[in-house]
Amino acid sequence: MIAEAFPDDLNLSPMSGFKMDLSANAEFRKLFFSATCDCGTSALLSVEISNDKTVEDIKDALRSIIDGLGRQAKQFRSMSCDMHTKMRLGPMAGRQPGD
Repeated sequence: MIAEAFPDDLNLSPMSGFKMDLSANAEFRKLFFSATCDCGTSALLSVEISNDKTVEDIKDALRSIIDGLGRQAKQFRSMSCDMHTKMRLGPMAGRQPGD
């Protein structure tokens, strides 16, 4: 339902089947989406929804959910490809061979 409501220009892909339980609360469902850059780096974006929320509750919050994911995607895409490389490589980003 959430991915179907994305505007065309959001360019987020649902990560169906991707499961990562980092929530401290088992009472939540976690949905994952990816945003990609031309440099090949991808960001993993997520939304947590309480298990007690109804379809109507989710529909009512849909605009807010999409706006939040859109802000995260925009922030990721506004970073330079150099920054994406540093994020992707972590501590290895600034090292030269032999360091």
